[in-house]
Amino acid sequence: MEWATTIFPFENRTEPSDYVERIWRTRAVPQKTMISVAVPRWQIVVVKQSHGATSVIVRGPETKASIVEIPQDAEFLGIEFKLGTFIPALAAETLVDIGRELKPVSKTRINLAGSNWEIPSFENAADFVSHLVKDGALVRDSVVEQTLLRKDVGITERSVQRRFLHATGLTYATVRQIERAKRTAALLSAGTSILDAVEIAGYSDQAHMTRSLQRFLCKTPGRLISGKP
Repeated sequence: MEWATTIFPFENRTEPSDYVERIWRTRAVPQKTMISVAVPRWQIVVVKQSHGATSVIVRGPETKASIVEIPQDAEFLGIEFKLGTFIPALAAETLVDIGRELKPVSKTRINLAGSNWEIPSFENAADFVSHLVKDGALVRDSVVEQTLLRKDVGITERSVQRRFLHATGLTYATVRQIERAKRTAALLSAGTSILDAVEIAGYSDQAHMTRSLQRFLCKTPGRLISGKP
């Protein structure tokens, strides 16, 4: 939901963590739909409706931009996890481009990884993650982080690719492509020319960059430069 920051009033919390990228919350807006951009990280999202119903969704990584409906009259809490963090009981590759609603145990508890957990709030989300880690329900593979930092991990490239896919659900190449599109969008939005952005980001040509931005962000270079939604 990163691109949704253009229409949603987000509040973010970032705390030192080996597992969590950020914790966020927001409220529904009048718009009925939004662009959900490609993002390599997965999230746990809590949707609390104004009439009292609450659902908890594991939202997997997204490999392409899409138009999604915005639930109305609702509050949202998200726990976005760092690349390499995963739940062994939920195969990462089965979560790609989908959201899976967790089974409720009661109005305040859900089943996750074979155990019952209190539905987290913005205030106790970090504690919720700590309990998952302590219970062994949430783990991380440091090979993923080291690979992203281009560090030598002491294993074969084939083993790295297998570990990367197991922990993230995506290939290393796909993650790099998504992150490159995001960096390119930032360059264009900041006033970098299209030709300079092509060179800086390492695309083969302008057409290559345009295809990438349309696939991952549902945006063209021109729209990013102009600031149009």
